[in-house]
This record gives sequence, structure tokens and C-alpha cells, in this order.
Amino acid sequence: MTTLKGIRGKTIQNFTTDPTDTELEGQLWYNTTSGAFKTALGGYGVWAAGGNLNTARQELAGIGTQTAALAFGGDPARTNSESYNGTSWTATSTLNTGRGSLAGAGTNTAGLAFGGTTTTYSAATESWNGTSWTTSPATLNTARTQLGGTGTQTAALGFGGNTTAPGAATNVSESYNGTTWTNTSNMNTSRRQLAGAGTQTSSLAFGGNASLPNANNTTATETYNGSSWTSVNSMNTARRLLAGCGTQTSALGFGGYITAISASTEKWNGTSWTSSPTGLATARTSLAGAGSQTAALAFGGYTTAASAATEAWTQSVTVPVAGSWSSGGALPASKFIATGFGSQTAAIIAGGDSGGSIVGTAFTYNGTSWSPSPSLNTSRSGLMSSTNAPQTAGVVFGGYTTYPNMLTATELWNGTAWTNNPTGLNTARQNGGGAGIQTAAICVGGEAPGGATNAVENFNGTSWTTSPVTFPSSGPGIRGFGLQTASIFIKSGVSQSWNGTAFSSAGTQNSPSDNRGVFGIQTAGVAAGRQAAPPTGATELWNGSAWTSSSNSLATSRYGLVGFGTQSSGLGSGGYTGTAYSTATEEWTGPSTTLNFKSVTTS
Repeated sequence: MTTLKGIRGKTIQNFTTDPTDTELEGQLWYNTTSGAFKTALGGYGVWAAGGNLNTARQELAGIGTQTAALAFGGDPARTNSESYNGTSWTATSTLNTGRGSLAGAGTNTAGLAFGGTTTTYSAATESWNGTSWTTSPATLNTARTQLGGTGTQTAALGFGGNTTAPGAATNVSESYNGTTWTNTSNMNTSRRQLAGAGTQTSSLAFGGNASLPNANNTTATETYNGSSWTSVNSMNTARRLLAGCGTQTSALGFGGYITAISASTEKWNGTSWTSSPTGLATARTSLAGAGSQTAALAFGGYTTAASAATEAWTQSVTVPVAGSWSSGGALPASKFIATGFGSQTAAIIAGGDSGGSIVGTAFTYNGTSWSPSPSLNTSRSGLMSSTNAPQTAGVVFGGYTTYPNMLTATELWNGTAWTNNPTGLNTARQNGGGAGIQTAAICVGGEAPGGATNAVENFNGTSWTTSPVTFPSSGPGIRGFGLQTASIFIKSGVSQSWNGTAFSSAGTQNSPSDNRGVFGIQTAGVAAGRQAAPPTGATELWNGSAWTSSSNSLATSRYGLVGFGTQSSGLGSGGYTGTAYSTATEEWTGPSTTLNFKSVTTS
């Protein structure tokens, strides 16, 4: 009898829980708890945010790899060209002929652009040398738009597209040898708005739209061997205006329009298509792609407007686990527009509005439940604090007793009692942003007695100093997290990064709102809840450059809650649901990864 030990020289190991070592990819073990043979397989892919294009656009073309890509053209008749280094896009020399719905081939140092729409359908061809675009004397034999393209700068293939009247799909295919275009055998299915992958002599064409009306999307997939096109197994979902990348035997198709704008992703293994459980974070159509099946790039496109979004696809044995909220111990009394500091297992919350009354009550959290703590010396709501301080040493400041009587009052907490600081804020205010620790805190913006303020003040543990720098926005509802010299502040969904000297724009949230519950550090934060009608539990993650919406929201929709902790382990407490002040506490467990486990059966 053949055994694994006889084949591999190893026996099958027993585990009570599935192991987490990525080196176990492809290995076999027995889980004694579930009573099943298990393995960990590669091939799980996920999209993650990349740097945005400088110019948002749709119906553009893309070539290259995930870390060395080129984006060019776009609708309407754009000349824009940008190069990507794996992190950010840089504008390059522009196309000589502005156009959208064009195709491309090659790399980001040796590329080709052809076809598309100017004011009419175009046959123009341009080559890219890594520095500039040069118009080629060679033109397509059939001027067209919305075509597919594959190959290299000197060995390209153009196929399908629109030729004459709008919606008149073609099956014409042409090859380019660096000098001239030559007609090849035609595709089996005429179509436009399709995608392609591979080389000139080993190409894959998939998806698209057969003809008007637009409902005539197709799943058709064809391969080209340098001589003829062959119909092969179809995509799982018919779509048009999608993007693709990879090779004839290992390709990726993503985005596009099905019956609505889509985020779905499919993988081709040379024989059949498989739908991926993870799609683009930003569903879009008319986008471009570059790279391979295991390391792809999606950029640009159309959502409800032209998009600058870039996403990178990575495929590995690890599977992402989304961050999630779970129920924590309820507050003894409701809190709205309160403040606090600490961690998921050791936090303190103080002040705020409780059922319509301004209070100074404080409660401490031990990871399970809240307990009464000494109250503030001055009851107030709309107060701010050193959000990143530990539970045992923090500072609170500002707020109001009876609106609009704004305060400058500052109180220090030593883990046992509150002490009035001899000096307060220089500008009385409420509902601004706070961050830092007890001996190095920062207060940003808010509402002052005379109206909205953008003043910034720093605290050194003893006194406040007004900064010569002001916040780019003003008014109440600002929220912040991080340290005095490295923090993020958010007003109406717009983020600003602070380095201790100046503010810089740091992107916009996907669910813009004031008065969210926030926590974390400058490079890794969380924002939860949304002030809307009605409020929501929308949750977003900050990675130091962009916000990403979490698939899991607060169980209790609300705003004006207090956040504590880090992106990997946080807490959200209190708030207002739109109909009632809340006592709810929810504990946040940040994103993680696990192996792509599969049970092994005899079937």
C-alpha cells in the first residue's frame, strides 16, 4: 500500500488546532478536533488600496506590472500619462494624440498606445521609451475604439472594438511588428469593451459587449496562438468595460459593468474561470489593469464620476480576516460628546451629555465592565482630551457647561483623582480635536464663543501655548488621534496629518462625517459611527495614506461616541443613536490573516 511516508518520507502530523505557519502551504495534516485531514492552499487573492492617480479618469489604458505600471489616455480625449512605482503615480510626458477607449501593450519603459476615440475613431499608434511618446507612422488598418490589446512594444496584438457606427462591434484582429500593422484571422465573437491578457502569439480575450443594446454583455473567452482564435470556456459573469491582466494560461478579470457597476474578480487557469470571493474595494467600470494574476494593479475608471482609485491584488496562502466589533460591558449611564483615553482593557470616559443633562461623571473600564470613578471638578460636554494617554495619566480640556458658555478649564487625571490645572486653554472652545498624552497634548479647532475657530494649542503638562499654525478647517465636530507631534485630525471626513510643525492633506473618508469615534496612531487608525439621518455604524481603517471601509460596522448605529485604543484592539462607547443617548460599548478586534485552510476528502 502506498503511503505518504513512502512518497514524501514523512508521516502525517496530528494537530488539535490548525497551524499558522505559512511554510505549511501544500502540506497535509490531521486535525484531531474536527476529525478531518487539512491542507493550506495558495491562490487566495485580495485587493488593497494603492496610491491614487493624479488625474481621475475613465476609459484609459494601462500596461506594465504591479510595481512599474503606466496609465495613459482617458475619456474625453485625454493626453495624460502617469507612471506608478508601487506606491505613487508621477505625471510623465503626455500622449501626442489625446484619446479615450484606447488599448496598450508593453511595459512602463517600452510601451505602445493604439486606437481609441479622439473626436472620431482613431487608428493612431504611439510608442513610449520610458521618457516620451513618439507618434508612429504605422496606423491600425481598421480605426476603432474600445478594443483589446496584448503583447509588447514590438510584438503587439489589437482585437475587437467599435469600428463605424456606435455599438457596431467588430471581430477584426491585427498584429504589430514594431513597424507595421497586419490583419490576422478574425475573432469568433465580434465585441467591444473587452479585456485581454498575454502576448502577441499567446493571447486571451474575454468579456465585452456584442452590440447595442448595452444589455448584450458576453462571457465569451477566446485564445489566440499566433494564427487563429479558438473559443474556450466562458467567464462566469457576462460583463463589459472590464479590465484584465496576466497571461493566456493565468489571467485575471476585474470590475466592469454587469447589470450595475461591478467589483467582482475572476481568475483564469488556462482552462476555466473561477470567481474570487474578494472583489475590488471600489466597484467601477471603464478601468485599466496591469500586472499578473498573482500581483495585479487596477486603476482609474468610473463609479458615479471619474475615479483616481488604485488597488493592488496580491495572491498568497494567507487569507485576510476583516476587523470586527463585539459587545462589551455597557456604561452605567449614557454618554454623548464625552471624552476619554486609554486602551481596550483599561480606559476612562468622562463628562458629556447624559440623557439631556451635562455631567462630570467618569467611569473606568477593565476590559469587561465599567465602574464609577471620581467625577470631573467641572461638569461639561463637548470637552476634549489627550486621546492617546494611558488610563492612569491624562488631561481633559475645554467644553461647555451651559451652551454657549465655552470653557478653557483644564484638568489632570493621575489614576485616582482629577486636579484643576492652574492655567487653561488660551481660546475657550468646545467639540474640537484632541490628541497626545498628559505631558504633551494638542487641541485643534472647535467652536469658540465668537463662532468657529481653527486655533491650535499645545500643552506641555503645565501650560498651553498657541501655535502660529492654524487648522485648515474650523468649527465643531473635529476628531483626532495620535501624538502631539504625529497625529491625524478629521473635519467633515477630510483628514489632515500633523507633524508637530504643519498640517498636510491626508485624504477623505469614504463615509464623511463629524463627531465619529476615533482611535489609533498617525499611521494606523479607526473611525466608527456616522452622523447622518439616520446615524450609521460605518467603520473605516486608516493605513497612513488612505481610508478603507470595513465590511463590519458597529452593531449599534450612532455618532458622538468615544474611541479608545489601537487599530488592532479598540473600544467604542456611548454616543447618540438618533433617537436616544447610548450606553453601548463595543470592542474592536483589528484585521488579521489566517491560512487558506481546506479539508481534504476522497471525492
